[in-house]
Amino acid sequence: MLHNPAAIVNTPFPWDITLLGYQQLQSTNAVYLLNGSLLGWPDTLHYRYADGHFKRYALVQGDLDLLQVRMALDRKRVIGFGVSAHAYGWAYTSPVTVEDTVNSLRSFLNIQQERDFNGRLTSSGWIDIHATYAQTWIDNPVMRLNGGLTLKIMRGISGAFARIDELQVRQRTLSQGNVYQFPLFSAKYGYSSNYDQQVASNTYDFLNHSQGSIAADLGVEYLIKKQEPVNYYAPDSYYDYWWKIGISLLDIGHNRFRYGQQSRELYQVQNNVTDATVEQKLTGIRSLQQFNDSVQRLVVQMNSLNGMFSISNPTRLVIDVDHPMQGQFSFNASVTVPIAVFTHGATGMLKSNEWLMFTPRWEKKRLGIYLPLQYTVEQRFWIGLALRAGPLLAGIHHLPGLFSSRQVTQSGGYIAITIRPDRLTPAHRDKRLNCPGF
Repeated sequence: MLHNPAAIVNTPFPWDITLLGYQQLQSTNAVYLLNGSLLGWPDTLHYRYADGHFKRYALVQGDLDLLQVRMALDRKRVIGFGVSAHAYGWAYTSPVTVEDTVNSLRSFLNIQQERDFNGRLTSSGWIDIHATYAQTWIDNPVMRLNGGLTLKIMRGISGAFARIDELQVRQRTLSQGNVYQFPLFSAKYGYSSNYDQQVASNTYDFLNHSQGSIAADLGVEYLIKKQEPVNYYAPDSYYDYWWKIGISLLDIGHNRFRYGQQSRELYQVQNNVTDATVEQKLTGIRSLQQFNDSVQRLVVQMNSLNGMFSISNPTRLVIDVDHPMQGQFSFNASVTVPIAVFTHGATGMLKSNEWLMFTPRWEKKRLGIYLPLQYTVEQRFWIGLALRAGPLLAGIHHLPGLFSSRQVTQSGGYIAITIRPDRLTPAHRDKRLNCPGF
């Protein structure tokens, strides 16, 4: 189903069903692969951390549409419904220096150009059942205005976050020589309770311990019609337009989770703790419980987190413009703006990769070629390609990821199988034969 809920109105097919749709992407500047590509994965992947001093980020998105149904009640009223699953993750840090010679915490701290650090990580996975209603509000010879609303009933399957709000590192001279200490420190991390051992071992209990919530999409489409003389013998031009402008507010809502047993918040490192102490205590950690037991000996205060927390969906405002050109050529341009006003009270916030996109296309009824060019939210330029043949649509977000191991971490792909009726709309009768209305 299209992102803008109003977009399902101006579609000439009386119905369509997307049997399966999947898209995933990844984007990071922190690591890159030394072998492999989207065309072939080796048995063992080799990677390397990116050297240099800069802010680091990682973003992953995955969306699965199990069933999407669209049905036109008439030309001006359309409904849709479906089931989807989503998994999003996002992490970033303040500027950090990395070199391939780092082999200990001391060597890592020695090369840092800055001594104050912060960072965040948020991930969320959920399923939703959604229903859409859209209709034409205004229709005249010059323009048409459509509006739509999607309501979603969500189930938060997986939630986790970690954040370092403040970490100050200072070099000191003590009796044992030069050491690093941590005069300021505060951090918080949590995860959904269905990952606790006694629950995670049983699929039913895992799902039963998840929490429900609701979300919504809103959208309008403004169509400027072609001002051409009526051709009584041409196919029905009801769905034709000269310009189409869409405005939508997507993924308004939060997913709710209950804190897992090992969720914690930390304050202040003890005065006698040095970098050597930290490395000794945290070496050989194999579980979050072991990590908590070790960290408790390093900090002044550790608090358990109880109750509920929420992670906001990737709420965003999307404005897009579509314009047909000569022949079968058209283009679409869009801008996506993250909206933070709906994230108030959320423990973590997700974001979408889209920012600016321009997509020229050539398409007929059963064939289509698309060339999406996008400038992502992390200021990366991607060149994609998609092909449509009959019910199958397949594409890649960034073409170099097909061939280059270094570009695999800046790419992804998508596929959808959508069936539609053979005929668009019934052939229009000669309007001169219509009886005048009185």
